[in-house]
Amino acid sequence: MMKKLFTIFPVFILCFSTLFPGMLNNVPEVNASGTESVVINEIAWMGTSANYNDEWIELFNNSGSDVSLDGWKLHAADGTPAIALSGTIPANGYFLLERTDDQTVSDVPADLIYSGALGNTAEHLKLIDPAGTTVDEVDTWYAGDNTSKATMERIDPNAEGMSSSNWATANKSYANGLGTPKGLNSTAADGSGSVEDPGSDPTDPPPASNVCNDRTQHLNNVSEAEGAINVYFNKCAFPEYASAGNEANYNVNFEDILIKRLNSATKSIDFAAYEINLPRVVDTLIQKAAEGIDVRVIADSKDAADPHYAERFETMRLYLEKMARGQDLTIGTADDIVIFSDSPMFAVEDSAKRTSKGLPSSANDINEVSVTVGNSAVTGRLFADAESKSPGSYYSPGNQMHNKFAIIDDRWVFTGTWNFTVTGLYGSEENMQQGILDGNQNQIVEMNWPELAGIYETEFNEMWGTAALNPDPAASNFSSRKTDNTTHVIDINGKKVEIYFSAGDNAIGKMAELIRNEAHFNTYFSIFAWSDQAITDELKNKWEGSYHDLEGTLTGFDVKGLFDSSFWNQWWSASIDMTGRTASQTSVNNPNTRWNNPAPVYADAEVRKLHSKTMIIDADTNSDPTVIVGSTNWSNNGNNVNDENMLIIHDTAIANQFVQEFNARYIQAGGTIQ
Repeated sequence: MMKKLFTIFPVFILCFSTLFPGMLNNVPEVNASGTESVVINEIAWMGTSANYNDEWIELFNNSGSDVSLDGWKLHAADGTPAIALSGTIPANGYFLLERTDDQTVSDVPADLIYSGALGNTAEHLKLIDPAGTTVDEVDTWYAGDNTSKATMERIDPNAEGMSSSNWATANKSYANGLGTPKGLNSTAADGSGSVEDPGSDPTDPPPASNVCNDRTQHLNNVSEAEGAINVYFNKCAFPEYASAGNEANYNVNFEDILIKRLNSATKSIDFAAYEINLPRVVDTLIQKAAEGIDVRVIADSKDAADPHYAERFETMRLYLEKMARGQDLTIGTADDIVIFSDSPMFAVEDSAKRTSKGLPSSANDINEVSVTVGNSAVTGRLFADAESKSPGSYYSPGNQMHNKFAIIDDRWVFTGTWNFTVTGLYGSEENMQQGILDGNQNQIVEMNWPELAGIYETEFNEMWGTAALNPDPAASNFSSRKTDNTTHVIDINGKKVEIYFSAGDNAIGKMAELIRNEAHFNTYFSIFAWSDQAITDELKNKWEGSYHDLEGTLTGFDVKGLFDSSFWNQWWSASIDMTGRTASQTSVNNPNTRWNNPAPVYADAEVRKLHSKTMIIDADTNSDPTVIVGSTNWSNNGNNVNDENMLIIHDTAIANQFVQEFNARYIQAGGTIQ
């Protein structure tokens, strides 16, 4: 009977088309299966900037016909996820799979909701039609970036999926990171990914432009004298905006500057690192300890339960253990570096990973302990002690020791926005080998002033628990357990410098006060993450004379700014307020006081992160030009939870150097300098 039905079916279609040609033409062509036109097109294996669990996958239909996905499967080789597909993918269209719920991609409706996590290091995904044929597959993560939450996207949907040459890391911003959910891939083979989609939001940032082709290092203003304030930028700057004799230091290899400063130590190095994985810096610290220099290192413990931190955290622990063993690789000898943290660190016990970093294959010479970390019992080989609640009980690693500073010989302070990482400076291991600076945008400042070094050392010792070489876990204080115990205003050869630490010093409150009381002509900023409403409101009042939502008239005060593109469309970001937009998501905790007159602020056009936390006030005027720089993001966590440091430097020349770098970033993002 079935054979007869299939035999007469073409005849029925022929008769139907003859009698009712118009009706048949209105019925869309749907291929049920057997087509090879549907491909895996984009994968957010790293999640989104809102949550690392917010993973999504996009399929694309290359053909001119709709395709029914009923009976299709998208399976991982390890069994998770295992997705039963259904629905229809339109001709030359997209099909979006969102994990858990329809808020994974906050501003694009899902075509299907699925469950099951993607692995962070790799997955082998197969797209299988109802006949059991593997239509497309991807056998590893060829691209994508966990740090910037940039997806892995297909370059040519007609080319083989299992080829590294056909995958790239997305560079276009969407609401939850970098990617193009249900849109043309930003690295499409025809080059059209850089063209704005006709239906895109007119407030989307403009595409990047190649305004900085010169990558030659320029060291123009560097001093070793007492009172020196040396500022360095790892990206290009525009010296045409320099005041006389004040060209900025740009395209600078920060690692070289840091190593030079560490090598100058004759007595001591105190080193606070949110993250560290640069082999040359690690080896320099080990060498200095072997020379008899007192080296103390505080490192953030991170949350190893987050699968997207797991690999980075392991790498850092391997390097930190190498420091703890010293040059002879033996625990408990004179050349060891003392490591301390906000939460305890345990040795990585994978022998292959250990030997790859030059460690002994076994960590059996490190004592195994059973302790409580947060509310969990943990057993492991503890090599870095931490602030303790009580004997055998530690705080969880949920908060961040986000500092990045070094104190050398109680004289030099080295600080800024740069994490001591491959990503932060080079972007990749391959770039590091070739000396190519293609990492996150950052700035560093080094200052030769014993009084300032003493202030930073007070902060370091509060976390360390003592001024001695070995830490005191019982006396140690991190996060909100710290006190406001440092001097905040000093004079460095006639330059006023303010210093604030978090948590406890209300650094963000000082910023709001500074804008309210001392900003008279202009404010320029570049910021990674900004959610604090108080600073936003003070700047709004300067811009349009009103603190109220959608009220105000332009005052003539100049505001220009840049936001990291991964946070440009986040509901909590000050970028929403300043452009007068209504966020796609709202919260009672953030009223989004929209500006009546949108300010000329943009999402960045950097290759990787815009990692600044920098504001310039009254630059190139006679009204006390000032720069704010440091590790502090302008948020509640930055002010009240994390361990951070912020410098406010009142100096005409320093402000002008920051303007040179800001203008390069701003023009690259599409802004105009008058």
